[in-house]
Amino acid sequence: MSDEELKVPDELFKDVKFYVVGDIDQKVVQLLKAGKGKEVSYNALATHIIAEDGDNPEVGESREVFDLPVVKPSWVILSVRCGDLLPVTGFSPESGQVFFGVTACLPKIPEDRSALWAMITFYGGDCQLNLNKKCTHLIVPEPKGDKYECALKHSSIRIVTPEWVLESVADKARKDEAPYHPRLTYLEEDEEEE
Repeated sequence: MSDEELKVPDELFKDVKFYVVGDIDQKVVQLLKAGKGKEVSYNALATHIIAEDGDNPEVGESREVFDLPVVKPSWVILSVRCGDLLPVTGFSPESGQVFFGVTACLPKIPEDRSALWAMITFYGGDCQLNLNKKCTHLIVPEPKGDKYECALKHSSIRIVTPEWVLESVADKARKDEAPYHPRLTYLEEDEEEE
């Protein structure tokens, strides 16, 4: 479902007074206003700060001085998709999160892709189905497939197994990717039988 097709439930954002820090997609502002959210001109008047750049000084001021929740625009979009205001905790743009700076490609994998997607986004990363220039990580359980072969040709893309996500979350710190490369953990079927 694309953002253009999103139907905002009436009054979804009626209790949200938002202040935008930096440049965000105007579609996000339109979604907030369509749900009866009110844009304010000063951060101290807001209930929510919407920002992409967690290192902006206004973001720090909003959080530290006014104790306001700072969320990425994805909080707005996903709240609309869910038809309810989502908790703000997993949508911080600030760089201290486990998966900050990670854009993971999650192709068809047998494990619960939804759970992995939720963990990565909750802890500050982004997910997508397409493998493209924005991807920093490809998450696959085994060393095969078109996306795997393509990622091998790009040193900027780290290839890891789902365990990398699970163990990073468990440790509340991003694990080194190297030990989680699928060719190090995958056994061919004939090797398993020996």
